[in-house]
Order: sequence, then C-alpha cells, then structure tokens
Amino acid sequence: MNNEFVKMCSITQNKEEYICMNEQCCTSNRKQVQCYECITKIHRQNNNNFVNHIDDFKKISLIMEEVEKRKKDRINFINQTITSMNDFKKEKFQIIESYQNNPKEFLDQVKSYVENEIAQFIQKLFEQIMEMNKLTEYQQQYHSSILKLYQQTINFYIEDITQKKQQLQIKINNYIQKMDLDLHQQISKYLQKQQVLEQQSKQLIQRPSITNQLSFKSIIVLILIIALNQIIIFQYFNGKSELQQYMDNFQFIVNELQSEMEQKRDSLFYEFKIELQQQMNKMKDQIDILNQKVNQTETPFNQFKNHFNSKLKQYNETIYNIIFETVNLQTKSIKQIQEQLIIQNQLNEKIFADNNRTSSILYLQQLRVIKNEEDFKIFNKNSNLNFESVQRQKTQLMNNIMKIHKRIQIQNKEKINEKLIGKIHVNLNVKDLENFIIIYDELFTKVLNRQVVQYIQKITNNDTIICVGGMKVENPEVLLVAGCDYQQEIFQFTYHWQHARKSQQGDIHWYMVYQVAFGFSPTEEISLTLCDDLDSSDLKRFSYWFENGEDGGRRIGNQIDLKNSIEYKMVMYAL
Repeated sequence: MNNEFVKMCSITQNKEEYICMNEQCCTSNRKQVQCYECITKIHRQNNNNFVNHIDDFKKISLIMEEVEKRKKDRINFINQTITSMNDFKKEKFQIIESYQNNPKEFLDQVKSYVENEIAQFIQKLFEQIMEMNKLTEYQQQYHSSILKLYQQTINFYIEDITQKKQQLQIKINNYIQKMDLDLHQQISKYLQKQQVLEQQSKQLIQRPSITNQLSFKSIIVLILIIALNQIIIFQYFNGKSELQQYMDNFQFIVNELQSEMEQKRDSLFYEFKIELQQQMNKMKDQIDILNQKVNQTETPFNQFKNHFNSKLKQYNETIYNIIFETVNLQTKSIKQIQEQLIIQNQLNEKIFADNNRTSSILYLQQLRVIKNEEDFKIFNKNSNLNFESVQRQKTQLMNNIMKIHKRIQIQNKEKINEKLIGKIHVNLNVKDLENFIIIYDELFTKVLNRQVVQYIQKITNNDTIICVGGMKVENPEVLLVAGCDYQQEIFQFTYHWQHARKSQQGDIHWYMVYQVAFGFSPTEEISLTLCDDLDSSDLKRFSYWFENGEDGGRRIGNQIDLKNSIEYKMVMYAL
C-alpha cells in the first residue's frame, strides 16, 4: 500500500493502518482505520487491560493483499464467463442461420435480440471489472466495497454469476423456441390448432344448450314433486282400487310430461342448431375477411408461407418426376432380370446333367489328392529326420577336422601370429592359408544373421584363428581383402554406427552392429548409414549387412555397391 493513502494519527502521530474486522465494528458509523494505540483504546473495556476483538485487528495492507488476490480470481472467472457467453452466442447464431426457409429480415430480428441480451449481460460484467479495478489501494470512499470484497467468498460470487448466466441462457432458448424458426414445427402446430378448432366446433354442436339443461332439470323436479305428493296421499287410503286409480293417474301425467318434454326439447334443439349454424357462418365469413387482409399484408409470415408453397410445389414436381423415372428404370431392370433368369435356368439344367457325369470322376480325384497329401507328409517327415542327421554328422565332422587342425595350428601358431593375426590383408593368396579349412563360403546374396554366427562359434573355439574376407567368384585364388583375428575378437557385438572396436591383437578394428552391419576397417572411424560408406577408395574395408532384412552384401574394399551380388562371395577360413 502506498504511503499516499496512509494518514498519520493526529493524536499519536503514528500511521493509521489498522482496522477491526469484527462485524459489530464494521457496521458502526465511527471511523474505521486508526492507529494501533487508538483502536486498542477504543476496544478497551472500562479502562481495564482487557481489549475486545483484538484477534480481529487487521493491517489494512494485509487486507488489500487479500483483496487483490480475490479480485484477480473474480476477474479471471468473469473473463471465462464472457468467453463462454460469446461461444453461446455463436452457437445460437449458427442454429438461427440454419433455418434458411425463414425470411432473412426475420432471422436478423431474432439474432439482434440474442445479441442485445448477451451484450447487456457482458456489459454488466465489464462494469464489475471496472469497479474492482478501482480497488487497487485503500481509499475511504471505497471502504465498504473493499470490505465486501474481502468478506465475500469466491464460491458465493461464482454461484451468483453462474445462476444469472443460466437464467439468461434459458431466456434466450425460450425466445428462440417461441419464434418457431423450425418449418416442420410451424406446420405441425398449425395442424394441431386446426384439429383443436374442429373438435371444439363438434363439441359445441353436440352439447345441449343451457336452456335445454334447465328445462330438463325442471321437468325432473316436477316429476319428483308429483310422485312425492302421490306417495303422501297414498298413506291416507287403504283400498287397493284407490291405489290403482292413483297409480294410473300418475302414469298418465308422466306420459303427458314426457311427450311435452320431448316436443320442447326437439324444438329448442332445432332452434339452437339453426342459431349456432348462423353464428358459425358469420364467424367463418369474418375469418375469411381477416385471412384476406392478412394475405394482402406483406408480413414475414406471409412471405414465408408464399415461399414455402412455391418450394413445396417445386418439391412435389421434382419428386413426381424422380418417381416416374425410377419406375421406368425398375420396369426395364425387372424385364432384364427375368430374361437372365430364363437363361440361368437353362444353364442350370445343363449343369445339373453334366454334374451327374462328373461327380464320380471328382470323387476319384479327391481320393487321389488325399493319398498324395498323406504321402507328402510322410516324405517331409523323413526328409526332416535325414536333414537333422546330416547336420549332426556335419557338425561332428567339422569338430573332428578342427581338432586335427588344432594340432597343426599349435605347430605353426607363432609363424601365423606374426604374419596374419590382427592385420588386414589386400589381395591375399589363399596359398598362404594352406593349413586353414573353409568354414563359410556363400555368395553375397546370402543373409548373414545370428544363426550363422552361432554356428561358427559352435564349431570353433575362442582362440581359433579365423580369416574373414571377400573374393570374386571367377578368381577363387585371391582374397581381395581379408581380416584375420581370434574368434573371440571377431564376433563381439558393438553399438555405435560411427566407431569400430580395436582388436587387442593388432591394428584391425571390428564391428558387429545388430540389424545394421558386420565387418572390419583399418581405423576406428566408420559410417554405417547402410554398410560402411566411409572413404569409398579405401581398399582395406570390408562390410556386410547383418540381420538387415533379406539382403546380403555389400562392400569389398573400394567396391561399395555389391548388394546381393552373384559375382562376389564372403569366405571364412579357420585354423
């Protein structure tokens, strides 16, 4: 709070910045903001040390901080409400504009009403924002507004605004519904009113008049009085003949009254019917006159009615034409279908005759197919067993060969280590590998995957010397490029597409990146965008796709595009 609005107490010369928030003090007419000494003195009872409402003493600066928070919350809610009402207005405008069968002036009138109602509501909300924006600093003229904002909860404020918004929305919805924008609803209401009028007219014709009702009631009362008198008189007579005489007299009187009543009723009903018919004719004439006047007057409803009648006429003509064309097309289609059915029946008869002749042949063929399938299953089973046996024998044979060559390897190990291991060789003559055996020899169309690697690891040991390289099929005497190392150095997974792993045995660098490539290079730097594409002129690089789809290949030295080539192959020698 700025010092501009903080006054100094004329008694203590201290700042007047305290106020008692107790309800009793807030509603009093005395000065509200005081210094601490004065406000304490006012609340002291009978000059003793007890001070009333001391827990309700608040600094005006703290109150203004809380007021600022609540003001922001209210303004945010008001902005949300304004946005919601604008969306509501757009929604209602879309609904109103969708009823295009109504005249444009009529729709504009409805939209204008909706817009004015919402604008008035939003204007009131803006006025509240303007009032709250005045409460930035404490001023005596805004004292009541500040306290009201401080004491009123945000929930109460939100409920009040929400309730007013809902009332306005209901009012607008009722207005739109009342204006009968929907063409179908207008027609249905018009028909309902017509039916009600017809029913009322029928009831009016069939209903007896008030005069008839009174006459009928009076006659019934008269009959009851006569009957009562006869019963009273009967009490004074004892003879049977006298009773019979009175009964006959009573019956005669009743018959006369009934005939008289029927005559009067018929005459009165006839008169009422004639009078009612005359009144209805007059009313009908008046209605016709009013309809003529209304039809002659250019009103939105007449414009709508004329527009609707013209559209309805066009619609009926269009529907009639469409139905007529559709019927003609369907008639032609039915004739074509009938002709096709006749042809199909003839074909069916012929096919049925042929089926009788071919059914026996098909049955025999089916038996042959079943027998062939059974024979094929037996053959596959035997083939699988033979293949597994061959694989076991092959593995055993390779193990035996490797054992034999291991002995030779021990004898020549020092010489081979010095010449081959840990190095890359260009144009290596296979005679230099005379003690090695071939453990892998496949074209570049062959896929290299983990199963191949596991097979090689199974038939070799970790310290087995393996030379991996590529050669041209037409020149099997020379390895164009070859890398030699121990098995455990060659087949290790790496995980970087730009760096290979240096061998512990020399300057060769190996890589085997899953679903990318396998190979070697003279340096650590590689570029496995597909296979190793780094330095396309380097003769000491070899790269082969590894677990990468159905393709094989694809680099031997400076030949970097040998994908699925049948002219080159990868070879592995082991010792």
